[in-house]
Amino acid sequence: MLLFSGTWLYERLMRRAFMIAGARSRRLPFQAGSLHVLDLKGAGTLPPVMLLHGFSASGASQYGALVRHLRSHVSRIILPDLPGHGLSSVPSRLDDEVMVEALEAVAERFIHRPTVIFAASMAGGVAVRFAQAQPERLAGLMLCSPGGAPIAPDQLDEFRATFRIGSHRQALAFVDRLFPRRHPLRQAYAWGVRQQFNRPHLVGLLERLGDLQFLQPDELRRLSMPVSLVWGRRDHILPPSQLEFYRAHLPAHAEIDTPPSFGHAPFLHQADAVARKLLRFARRVSRA
Repeated sequence: MLLFSGTWLYERLMRRAFMIAGARSRRLPFQAGSLHVLDLKGAGTLPPVMLLHGFSASGASQYGALVRHLRSHVSRIILPDLPGHGLSSVPSRLDDEVMVEALEAVAERFIHRPTVIFAASMAGGVAVRFAQAQPERLAGLMLCSPGGAPIAPDQLDEFRATFRIGSHRQALAFVDRLFPRRHPLRQAYAWGVRQQFNRPHLVGLLERLGDLQFLQPDELRRLSMPVSLVWGRRDHILPPSQLEFYRAHLPAHAEIDTPPSFGHAPFLHQADAVARKLLRFARRVSRA
């Protein structure tokens, strides 16, 4: 699961930057509240791409650099803020089921031809379940260090503790685990991480994590669309068992890539390399 820093003001500044670049900022009602979606026309011919962010992040805060590398190649870029994240509302109940419902609402409004979905961290498990529900919407599914895999009960408390940030020192330690090498803006990232991770509804989301939320092997095996898994060998956020679950249960047609220089969120530190992989995947599925 994951990440990124941001506050109410920061989200609006990032949204403004996207709008200056030509994105449309949309407010979309769905059963549990309202969603914020950025919709950006691309200059290329490749299929539309929907980018799904990780824990505590938003489309704008997480994917600005990646979008700059993609825009000239793809026909459209869709960036939803998942429920309880970014500028979307906080529903009374926040779990995977609500997030899948939110993606179904986004798809109904914004996906009019098969689309490549890129889903990172927390959004990985959500994207798998959405792909199961509406496979006809997807040209392909690319997962980047996805969460959602089962965690043994004796490891679950340790996993949750990774995201319990009570001090600036703990926030710095998290940021240092996030990136493959010490980031020059680690102090700013740490401040944002501490602010975001202590929002009550996000604390509750982590505390409710358990068997009912985890993916089952058949949910991966039944994925019929092209699938690509990217998992950085320097990912120090998710336990190795998460990768092994995906490796063991993804369908035989899935491609698995473990770049040695990638951390948990490579789009934050190597956006150009992530874009190359995503565009290569988009070209492959567009020819299928």
